[in-house]
Amino acid sequence: MMHHNKTVDTIPYQKLPLKGQFSIFEVEHFHSDLAGLPHRHHDFQILWLTKAKGEHVVDFVTYDMEDQMIFLLRPGQIHQLPESGMFGFSITFTEKFYFSNKHDRESLYDFTTLFDDTQEYAPIRISNATATNFSMLITLMRQELSIQLEGSSSSVIKHLLNAFLLLAEREKKHNVANSPALLHHDARIIELRRVVEKHFRKEHQAAFYAQHFALTAKRLNEITREAIGKTITDMIRARLILEAKRQLAFSHRSVKEICYELGFEDPAYFSRFFRQHTSTSPHEFRDTMFK
Repeated sequence: MMHHNKTVDTIPYQKLPLKGQFSIFEVEHFHSDLAGLPHRHHDFQILWLTKAKGEHVVDFVTYDMEDQMIFLLRPGQIHQLPESGMFGFSITFTEKFYFSNKHDRESLYDFTTLFDDTQEYAPIRISNATATNFSMLITLMRQELSIQLEGSSSSVIKHLLNAFLLLAEREKKHNVANSPALLHHDARIIELRRVVEKHFRKEHQAAFYAQHFALTAKRLNEITREAIGKTITDMIRARLILEAKRQLAFSHRSVKEICYELGFEDPAYFSRFFRQHTSTSPHEFRDTMFK
C-alpha cells in the first residue's frame, strides 16, 4: 500500500539525470528527496535491479523485489520504492529519442508493447545469461554517452537500447503468466495509445477513436485484438479505472467530482462501473488507501 500525504495534483515528477533524451545511472548512487515517497517520471524508465529486497508499489499494486528483476515504467505511472537496499541500473529515455523519425518506427522494435499498461503489469525475472548480456549492453551505452560523437552516438545508443528491450521481451515470454498477448505488430497501436491518453476523460466510445484513423469501430477492434489481444473499449476502460484509482487515492475530490471529471454523467453509474471492474466501490477503495 502506498503511504502518503500528497494529492494527485502534487505527486511530484522525479527529475532524473537525463542527458538530452537518454540516461543511465546506478540506482545505489542516485539520491533524491523523493526516496521512499510516491512519485512519477516524465520519461520511460527501465529499472534493472541486480540486487534488491523490499517492496515496490506501482499504481496500487505491491510487488516483492528480488535479485535480477526488471520493472518497466511508463510516463506518469505512480510508484514508490524503498529508501535503500537496491542495486542495479536505471535507464530512462523519451519516446522522441527512440522513435526520432519514420524509419525508426518502421524498423525498430515497438517498445511500447513491452511497457503496455493495457496488459497485466508485472516485473520480469532475468536469467543469468541475459544479465550478462544486459551488462555488456549497458557498458557499451555508457561508453557512447561518454564519447558523445555528434549524430552517431545517439544512433548507436538507440540500437543498443533496441537490443536491450528485445532481450527483455524474450525474458518476459519465459514467464508464461506475464507473456504479452502480442500477436501482430501494427504501428497504429502507438498512435492509438497516444490518442486514448489525450481523450479518455471525455471520449468513452470506440467510434471516436476509430474516426481518428478513418476506420469503423469494428475494424479498429479487430486491429487492437490482433496487436495486443484487447479491444479499444478494454483500453479505454482500463485507463478510466486507473485514473479513478489515482484520484481516489491522491486527491480530496468527492466521488461525484471524480465522476464528472472522467466524463461520466451519473455518479451512480460511475460507482457501478468502478465496482464492476474492481469488485469494490469508490468509497471502499478510498478507505483502504488511508487505513
